[in-house]
Amino acid sequence: MTDLKKDFQSFAEDSSPAGSSFVLNKINSTLAQELPSAWKVATKLGFAHAVGTALTMASCSQFGLTLFNTGHDLMHTFMDVSPLFCHSMCGAYYLAVTFLLARFFLNREEWLVLLRTRVLSIASVALVSLGVFSAISHEVTWESAVLWLFGASLGAELMTVSKRSFKAFLKSI
Repeated sequence: MTDLKKDFQSFAEDSSPAGSSFVLNKINSTLAQELPSAWKVATKLGFAHAVGTALTMASCSQFGLTLFNTGHDLMHTFMDVSPLFCHSMCGAYYLAVTFLLARFFLNREEWLVLLRTRVLSIASVALVSLGVFSAISHEVTWESAVLWLFGASLGAELMTVSKRSFKAFLKSI
C-alpha cells in the first residue's frame, strides 16, 4: 500500500503531463515548429504588395504613372461610372492584385497562416497603403478614403475567400 501511495505522490509532483495531454502537447509543439513564422509570411506579403503596387500604379494614371500611355486607363474607365465608384473600385483592384499575387508567392502552409490573420493582414496593408497615398497626394479626402478603404477590404476579402465558402454564401442568398 505504501508503494502505491509513493507512486501517486511522485505522479502528483511530476511537472510533465501524463497521458493524452502529453501527446496533445507534443503534437501541438511539433506543428508549431513546422508552421512558417508570421514574420516570414508578412515579408512575402510585403513583397507581393510591392509588386502589386507597381502593377496597379502602372495601369492607373491617378499618381502619374502609366505603363501604356493611351490616354484612357483604369481611372478614366472607373470615373466614367462615377467618382464614388472609382474610389471603391481603385481600392478593390489595388488590394485584389496584392492578395492574388500573395496567393502565388506563398506556399500552402504560409497561405494558411495568412488566412488565420486575414482581418489583421487586410487591415494593415490597406491602412498603410492609404496612409502612404494620403502623404503623397493632398487630394485624398475623408470621403474618398472611406470609399477606397471599403473597396480595398472587399477586394482583398474576395481574393482570400475559399471556393467552398463562396459557394455556401451564394446558396444562402
